[in-house]
Amino acid sequence: MRLFRLFKKDMAREVEEWISAGIIDITQGEAILARYGTQLTDARGSSLGYYVLTALAALFVGLALILILSHNWDQIPRAVRMLGLCCLTLSVNFQGLRLIYDSRNGAGVLWLFFGSICYGTTIMLIGQIYHIGEHFPDGIFFWSLGILPLIFLTRSRLLALLCLALATVWMIVEAQSDFFPSSYPLFAISAIWLAWTRKDSALLFISALFGMVFWINILIAWSAGDFYHFKAVIDQFPASIGCGLLLTGFSWRLMHSSHIHLQNYGQLLHLWILRASLILLLVLSFDSLWHEFIRDKYTLGLFSPLFILVSCAAGCFLALPYGVNTYGPILSNGLFYFCAFFWITYGSADKETLSIATNLMLVFTGIWLIRRGIDDAVTHFFYTGVGLLLMTAMFRYFDLIGDYIGGAVLFIIAAAIMFVAARYWRFHIEKKEQGDA
Repeated sequence: MRLFRLFKKDMAREVEEWISAGIIDITQGEAILARYGTQLTDARGSSLGYYVLTALAALFVGLALILILSHNWDQIPRAVRMLGLCCLTLSVNFQGLRLIYDSRNGAGVLWLFFGSICYGTTIMLIGQIYHIGEHFPDGIFFWSLGILPLIFLTRSRLLALLCLALATVWMIVEAQSDFFPSSYPLFAISAIWLAWTRKDSALLFISALFGMVFWINILIAWSAGDFYHFKAVIDQFPASIGCGLLLTGFSWRLMHSSHIHLQNYGQLLHLWILRASLILLLVLSFDSLWHEFIRDKYTLGLFSPLFILVSCAAGCFLALPYGVNTYGPILSNGLFYFCAFFWITYGSADKETLSIATNLMLVFTGIWLIRRGIDDAVTHFFYTGVGLLLMTAMFRYFDLIGDYIGGAVLFIIAAAIMFVAARYWRFHIEKKEQGDA
């Protein structure tokens, strides 16, 4: 159903054909389309496929322009190069603004998208003409900054994605060149604002949130000293886990909103955080990674587990009004990671014990997903839980923790947990059937 929402115009056309054929009436058609945030009037205009292909065509034209100019660059006089670039950029963007003014928003946005590429090309090539290149990330920054006002003017997802992508690239290269990208939240918040107001840009919403998580990691790195002394893997794990716990609570708050578009955003955010958390647990189920944590320790010391604890408390606070099924997983994961990283920071942590605890967390998570899939009648969660348990068993069969006895004990514990869970569900179902009788 989420995939259908990407093709609202095509869906509206299909429902319009159903009404014309007498399969349903207009009231039913409007009710069907309302569930997906669209209406019959959206059947008019270009489809998403046409819009995407045209945008890609503009992108390829811009890339071809860059190659042509680069090939003949030295043969063109400097003044001609300067005036030609400025005139091209101004004329293309003026055409886009003119079309926007004439209420031809679709065509205008495509012209502005092409104009944004010309604008970035102009910045880079003018810098080359006048040898302005001491700090090359500035060119990417001013490129994205120049596109930023167009987001509020046109409310275009395409321009917002381009601006956010450029800002993210700038953030990464800026952090690696002895400067902190303090302006990145301006671009991310602008993208979130557009996704929030337009109500139909899940990709922009998720990308901006994950970009902010990456920025928080960089902020913590610079707070610890500088980017180069920040252990990219060791130190970013606790920071990313804490952000994930906070975003999980935020996703539950969105899923229980009264607005359908916020519910969709919340469901998508929750789904991606779930996938990321499962991948993280599977990676941590190998004792080799825990060995790296224990050996290298943390640049930030006690801050790492405390950040997880505070983020867990904030996530639970956001999800608290919606029952234990919402804040329970946040609390259990938060306490597990807090204890693990606290033990590593202030104790003689044992990698095998941490690996066994992680595998037990995988088993409990798999059971919780199966139970949630059955209770909520969501097959995705049910099969994700089954797949997680099978994958855990396969990993531990080919990569034993400790010796064969340790692996056997782990399998026995996992089997006992699943047997008890199965008995509990059987008792719960029988009790429910007796109550219905």
